Amino acid sequence: MTLLIIVIALAIIFDYINGFHDAANSIANIVSTKVLSPLQAVLWAAFFNAIVLFLCQHKLLGFEFKVADTVAKIVKTEAITMTVILAGLIAAIFWNLLTWYYGIPSSSSHTLMGGFAGAAIAKAGFGVLADMGKIYLTLGFIFLAPLIGMILSFLISMLIMNLFKNSNPSKANKWFKRTQLVASAAFSLGHGSNDAQKVMGIIAAALIVFGNSASKEDYSKHTWTHVKTAYKIDTAYYALDSAQLRADTIDGKAFFLAEKSNFEKKGKAKDKNYIGIKGFDLINITKDGKEFCAAPQQSFVSISTLKPKKDIADIPFWVQYACFLAIALGTLSGGWRIIKTMGTKITKINPQEGVAADSAGAITLYLTQFFGIPVSTTHTITGSIVGVGVAKRTSAVRWGVTRSLLVAWILTIPVSGGVAAIVYWILNSFI
Repeated sequence: MTLLIIVIALAIIFDYINGFHDAANSIANIVSTKVLSPLQAVLWAAFFNAIVLFLCQHKLLGFEFKVADTVAKIVKTEAITMTVILAGLIAAIFWNLLTWYYGIPSSSSHTLMGGFAGAAIAKAGFGVLADMGKIYLTLGFIFLAPLIGMILSFLISMLIMNLFKNSNPSKANKWFKRTQLVASAAFSLGHGSNDAQKVMGIIAAALIVFGNSASKEDYSKHTWTHVKTAYKIDTAYYALDSAQLRADTIDGKAFFLAEKSNFEKKGKAKDKNYIGIKGFDLINITKDGKEFCAAPQQSFVSISTLKPKKDIADIPFWVQYACFLAIALGTLSGGWRIIKTMGTKITKINPQEGVAADSAGAITLYLTQFFGIPVSTTHTITGSIVGVGVAKRTSAVRWGVTRSLLVAWILTIPVSGGVAAIVYWILNSFI
């Protein structure tokens, strides 16, 4: 229990550091264009970082906590221990503080994932990596996220320039300053929902480890550690508890039937001991004024034979609130070293270009979150800023700065993983 509390505390600290490390992502543009003062900007971003929890919980952003589930399943469940999670967090905090000190806008998301994976590999070798498809996708988006952001911001910039080429410059500038507030808010929503989810996934993994290792008595006593899980199965199948079925005979043949409401959605199961039935095998019948679904007894199969994958279905509310509050407070602390790099060193932008960059960044974040791909908000907004620079002219971008940033991005995962492996070996000697 003590180790679990230490892990949770470090995860919240990492989330706070993530907030001020990545504050530049949300506010660099509106600060550099003087739309808001630095203090107003961090308050603006922190507000939207915080309220995003309400929007996610009520599915008002169009996606659920998919990213949290992806992060929690980077490595195979059997390889996750408290020591692995602890080592990963220590490595991630180290890299975040180091890059913040030198004003390098690296990815907090990738350092967390790299640390988590590196510690697990140190424990059990490369075979512990769970879904290689998702891992390759995440690695690919180190380059794809900024590229998508760059292309979108370039296109939006060109569209704006053509639509407003005959506008009064003074009036247009005032309008774009107001519009940039909206675009920045949209990006802050994406940043808050994307980055806080990663820490939620790490804490959820720690809670699941505790649930698997604690005694039944200890686990039932600490209800605050309970994480609801569900199982993914073949999408052709419905699942249900066999206790809800009753035997019947239809046209002289043995059937099982159950009320319609007892069947889970296709491809979902609450428990791996459920039984499954293909949708096309089911028939609808009415008995005693109630609607039932029925199928021949031999058509039902055990869910375990379908090789179900365990997913996080619901994370405790206290974890959600703690993570989103920590990232909001971190954003309030600001990240002035990195803001200077993001807001002025890559390219100088005006409010019109700020609208294009923040809008492109927000669109990229929402798309990737919809598909549950953990991407870097840092990479995304950097690519978007480069895109508005290119829209003016290629020479407007300081390519030397972007090359240095790219090197840091490439190094983040392997360095975090290496540090986490070393920390794991040290911790493993004492714990």
